[in-house]
Amino acid sequence: MRLDERSVVARIDRLTLRDLRAWMREGWVLPAQGETGPEFDDLDVARLRLLCDLRKDMALPPDVMPTVLTLIDHLNRTRRDLHVLAEALDAQPADVRRAVVATVRSRMPD
Repeated sequence: MRLDERSVVARIDRLTLRDLRAWMREGWVLPAQGETGPEFDDLDVARLRLLCDLRKDMALPPDVMPTVLTLIDHLNRTRRDLHVLAEALDAQPADVRRAVVATVRSRMPD
């Protein structure tokens, strides 16, 4: 799905065109650039909803947003990496899976 600016604003109740453009200038959301302007995909829409939560509901100030967004991006990458690791582990024989689980449990703090 690719949406233009006005379609995104229509889809997200709390989002204004002014906020959208400001957040793009800040680099908080980086849509693809199409022939007629920015094109937003599902991940962009999810990030814009998150930005609405952080700025409008939680009233986070603009100067802390880069730090918060960086931490969230790191967390999302870690979750994706763990998902890939879990899939790779699931593909292993049962004895290998049990050995890995036992090793991980033995190294976890109480």
